[in-house]
Amino acid sequence: MVKEKKRRKESLAANLPMSSSKRPRFDKRGRQLSRFYEPLVLLYTLGRTRGEHMRDILCDGTNISNLPHKYLIRRFLCSLAYVCDYDKGGDTVTAIGLESRPHGYIFWIASNSNQTTKTVPFLMWLLGHMYQVSIEATAIVPEQVDDLGAKCIDFAVPRIKAYRNHLKPVLRRCLGHLDNQSHNGNEAHGLSEWLQNWNDQRGSEELCHFSYQERKSEFMQLLAKLGTEPSYKSNKDAIHHAFSSARHLIGRLGHHFRVANELLFCASRLSDILHGFEVRSIPIHTRSAIPPSDGKTTLDSVISRMLPSQSADVERYQSNLAEMDAKYQLSRRFLDNYRDPDLNPRVHAEIQVLEHFYVGGLRFVESDAFVACSKPACFCCLLYFRAHPGHFVEPTSHQKIYLNWRPPDLDAQMAIIRENHQRDILNAMTKSIRKEAFRQINEKIPPHARHPESLTGITESASSPSTLELVSITCISSSSASFHRP
Repeated sequence: MVKEKKRRKESLAANLPMSSSKRPRFDKRGRQLSRFYEPLVLLYTLGRTRGEHMRDILCDGTNISNLPHKYLIRRFLCSLAYVCDYDKGGDTVTAIGLESRPHGYIFWIASNSNQTTKTVPFLMWLLGHMYQVSIEATAIVPEQVDDLGAKCIDFAVPRIKAYRNHLKPVLRRCLGHLDNQSHNGNEAHGLSEWLQNWNDQRGSEELCHFSYQERKSEFMQLLAKLGTEPSYKSNKDAIHHAFSSARHLIGRLGHHFRVANELLFCASRLSDILHGFEVRSIPIHTRSAIPPSDGKTTLDSVISRMLPSQSADVERYQSNLAEMDAKYQLSRRFLDNYRDPDLNPRVHAEIQVLEHFYVGGLRFVESDAFVACSKPACFCCLLYFRAHPGHFVEPTSHQKIYLNWRPPDLDAQMAIIRENHQRDILNAMTKSIRKEAFRQINEKIPPHARHPESLTGITESASSPSTLELVSITCISSSSASFHRP
């Protein structure tokens, strides 16, 4: 009776309706998720972007022809995942894990929203095509790159269309700015004429060809220069953001031909994994809501729960946070993040593949616990990989927080994995999230600058194309000749 009265009192204080179902703070699973999401929502409010892109230096900086076999497989899987992600946004993000079995290999595929009914047949066709390339063992010819690139673009029409639609308003801003830069003379005029190429009503394949051909031109280098953020803090409407976005989107339009090159090159050296393959999809986890806010969901009370009881640091952090709140309206934004009607948490594709291999005890090819994904991992996925006892290869990451992230529910698998598997992972993640939030509050620093989730897809070594890339440049130069070059 005493416990029931206490429960009613706390519920009324929090202005929550009483119901037969347990509230988050009275349910064991709910308490665990509340302890995880409260600091996560706070950190998101302090700044969604937690750092610069984390890249795989070996894969990005090493000529593909010099990659060891294990890393060649990784590059191949990443390219497969990329071309399977046929639309822009989060729904079709694709992850792939390669299982080794005595009779052959299984490509396990997952997506953020179970969109594998379209990707599985495409991946099966693509791998079959790659197998033919591997057994023919002849030099890659331009027509092969042309054909494969066209098929990948045809599969990804929604994605290409989205890139074009995003590019149009960016181009308008860039061209408008350049038109007012008459004092810059030929440089501004030349860039303006070059940018007009992407305003032409060209087919997707032709435009992607041209984008790939131009990715290392002097005009792309000029866009990079104009898109560099100034040393002083600028607002989101600053013109350098438009130039940076234009360069990024042009790079993304051309990326399918770069990936087609990589797929063909890798396939010619990976006949061992393409013989007797299977493609299987991983069933998606059901969606669930994050614990809702209540009367205890305030900045002060969240800070007190993030620190040990009676900690001497509580008042200092609360004071700093109050000062930041006055500048950035953190309290309002913090609660708004809980109330977002589009907040439908889901298990991200790479986590689905990770746990499918771990729970099922599946063996990775060459015992390399690598999960390929069509996009760099988000901040939470990165922390999940780091905290997982399976010692998986840490993914590249754009280090942005998504509040629609959630861990998988593994209760039904408790007979296979240890009892506190999920609890220990979330506790380790929560510790890292709290540490990051305390660091920012202690220093009272503003959020990191935003950046695109995907990389532009242009190597830094820029000016001269590699031998592999010459294959594609040769084949597209004739088809792109109709484009205007200043």
